Amino acid sequence: VNHICIIHICTSIYSVTMVKTTKYTLYKTEEGEGPSPCAFFNSPRGCNNGANCKFAHVLPNEPAAAPAVAWQPGSLVPVASGNNSVSSSDISSESEDEAPPAPVPVPVAVPKVKTPKAKAPKVKAPKVNNTPQKTEAVADSMFAAPGQKPQTPASQKKRKRSIDQADPFSKPKHAPKVNAAPQAAPAATTPKSQKKKTKVVEKPFSFRDLALPVASFSVPVPGVNNVIANLPIAPPTPAAPPQPPKFPIPASSPEGIKWQKAVIASRNNPKYNSEFDFDKTRRQLAVTKETGSFAQWIKAKPYGPWCANNPHAIAIDCEMCETKCPVTGISNHKALCRLSVVNAVNPDDVLLDTLVKPEWPVVDHRSRINGIKKDHLESVQFTLAHAQAFMMALCSNETVIIGHAVHNDLIALQMEHHCNVDSAMLFSVKDEDNATCSLKDLAMGVLKRAMPDVHDSVNDARVALFVLEEGYLKTNGKTEPIVRSFSKKKGGSNELFVHRIPKGCYPEHISNMFLAHTHIKPQEVQTIDFNSDTGKTTVSFLTVEHAHTVFKTLEGEPKPDKTGRMQKRVYLKTGGYIHVRQMVAPRKRKEVVNA
Repeated sequence: VNHICIIHICTSIYSVTMVKTTKYTLYKTEEGEGPSPCAFFNSPRGCNNGANCKFAHVLPNEPAAAPAVAWQPGSLVPVASGNNSVSSSDISSESEDEAPPAPVPVPVAVPKVKTPKAKAPKVKAPKVNNTPQKTEAVADSMFAAPGQKPQTPASQKKRKRSIDQADPFSKPKHAPKVNAAPQAAPAATTPKSQKKKTKVVEKPFSFRDLALPVASFSVPVPGVNNVIANLPIAPPTPAAPPQPPKFPIPASSPEGIKWQKAVIASRNNPKYNSEFDFDKTRRQLAVTKETGSFAQWIKAKPYGPWCANNPHAIAIDCEMCETKCPVTGISNHKALCRLSVVNAVNPDDVLLDTLVKPEWPVVDHRSRINGIKKDHLESVQFTLAHAQAFMMALCSNETVIIGHAVHNDLIALQMEHHCNVDSAMLFSVKDEDNATCSLKDLAMGVLKRAMPDVHDSVNDARVALFVLEEGYLKTNGKTEPIVRSFSKKKGGSNELFVHRIPKGCYPEHISNMFLAHTHIKPQEVQTIDFNSDTGKTTVSFLTVEHAHTVFKTLEGEPKPDKTGRMQKRVYLKTGGYIHVRQMVAPRKRKEVVNA
C-alpha cells in the first residue's frame, strides 16, 4: 500500500506512552490523491507537529478543501492543498475494549517556522515498530535493563583474568641480571657463627700474577747505576685544596699527592689539549676490522681497593716502529715494539720490560734509534693486547704516569689517560717559547748527563723521572729554561717543521710530497696536530745532510720567520700553500766577516 500514514514519534515522551494504551485509526488515499491523513489529528490531544506535519490534517471521509493557504499561527486546523480528495477508510485498528475517540479538534500552539519549498521531499514509509521500549534501551545502552544482571565487557574480563594470573607487584625499571644456572632448593637455616666459618677469603689479584709472554731486551747504558744511586728522591709535597677537575686528580695515595701539582701543571700547558686529544687520535688512526686491525682503546678503572697494593706512580717509555697494513696500505708510524714500566717510588724496580710483536708487518724497525732489529721480533709472542692487559691490571684512573712526551707512549699503547706528568710540558727552551725540549737536552741541562745515541726505554723512563724530581719538584715548579744542543757534525738538525697544513692532509701525503719534490723520502712524519683550520708536524730524515739537501732542493726563495729560521712555501693544487721550515736558525760567523 502506497502512502501509508504510520504512527510517528513526535519528540514527546507522552506520545510514546500513548502508544502503550490506545491505538489509532489509519487512513489511506487513492494513488495520486495527495498526502495521507494524519492519525494524530483526529485524536483527543491532536497532532503536536502542526504545520510541520507531512500528513493531511482532515477529518475522516471529509472532502478536500479549497486550495491550500499558508499556515497562520493560531490556526486550529490546516487544510490539505491541491485537487486531491480523501477516500473512505480502508484500514482500521481499534482497541479491544474501547471505541475510537470522537474527532474533536484541539488547539495547538505552533511556533513560527519558515515556509518550506514548493517541492516536498518524498518520504519513504518505515516499517511499523511495535516495541518502542527497544529504542530507549539502545539510547541508554551503558546501563543494564531492569532485572538484568550487569555484564562485564570482554576486554575487562581478559584484563581481570590476566591480572589475577600474573604477579600483583609491578616489575622494576632495571631488573637485576640473573645467572642462567638453576637455583638450588633452599637449604636449612644455618646459624651466623657457622656461616662465618665457611667464608672463603680470596687473595686480591695483582698485576704481578699475570702470566704474560715477556720478551726481555736491553741496550747497554754505561754509568747508569751510579747515577741512579746518587740521585735523591724529593719528599712528598702537601696535598693541594680540592677543586672540581675536568679529569681525575691523584688524591687517594701519598704517591699521587706527591705529583698532584705536576699533573695539574701539565694540563695547564697550552699544548696539552691538542697533544692529549685522544678522540682526535682515534679518528686519525681509526681502522675497522675489515682493514685488519682488532685492537681497542683502553681506559683505566676508577681508584678502589682493588689497586691498593699497586704502585700509584710509574714512569714509562715506549719504543716504536713503522708498520703497514697489507690489506689497505695504511701505515702506522707509532706501532709499539717495546714497553718499559718503572716504579716511580723505587726506580730500581722495573715492573715490565718487554719487546712487543707488532700487528702489521714492519716496514721500518728504526734500529738506528731503538736498537731493535728484525730478528729480535721474530720469536716474540707478547702483543699489544698483552700490554693493554698489563696496564689495565696496574693502573687506576688516579695512577700518575710519568714520561717525556708521554702522549706518544699512550698513543702507542692505545690508552686514554689524563693523570700524567710530562717533562716536555713543564720545561721550556731558552729564547724559543714555542719549542719543545728534547730529553737529551733535559738530561744535560738538569742532570748534567749525556744521553746515548741509541735509545733504551728503561733508561729513558728513569731519566724523565729524575729530571722531573730534580728540576721540577725540588724547585717547586720554578724551572730554568733549557739550552738547546746541536749536532756536532754541522750544527744542524735532521728534522724539518711543516705547518699551515690543511685538513684532509695525512702524514702519507707529506711523505710523498717530499719524495716527489726532492727524491728523498723522510724517515718519519709525525701525526699532524690540527689546532684550528690548519695543522703542523715534524718530519725526520736519516741525517742532517739529508734534511739540508731537502730544504735546499725545494723550489722557492727561503724567507725568515719571526724567530729568524728560514722557511719555504710548497703550493697546493687548490691554490693554497704550506710552509717547510728549518729547525735551527742560521748562525752568523763573525770570524769569516772579519777575515
